Amino acid sequence: MSYRPGNGANRRKLARLAVEMSVELKVTSGLFSRGRACAAQALDYNRYGMALRCPLGLRPHTRVTMDISAGHMVLRKVRAEVVSSVREGRQYRIGLRFYRKLSEFTEVGPGHPLHFLLGLEESLDMPG
Repeated sequence: MSYRPGNGANRRKLARLAVEMSVELKVTSGLFSRGRACAAQALDYNRYGMALRCPLGLRPHTRVTMDISAGHMVLRKVRAEVVSSVREGRQYRIGLRFYRKLSEFTEVGPGHPLHFLLGLEESLDMPG
């Protein structure tokens, strides 16, 4: 099972940082969470999305919630949507985005979920 959208698959709005973070992923349906959940490994990250290695093959447009653990910071119940899913051996490389419309970024302020995603990106980008 390999899903990859056409020509736009590699277009990114911002370069991603190579990271190694653990992620607990749950497939969601509306307001409820389905039974499928798994542990995954984040491969790269920015405020717009992330790529991760996961044992579940997910179709594009599948909604998920995640707990992202970066060691120094934990973000809980982060919502995302699957953009691509490509099989790599026994696992899948899943591309996720954290927004539905780019207009969501005009509302970013303290307390907004995207504000925390931006804070994590800045903390990962710091040399150290």
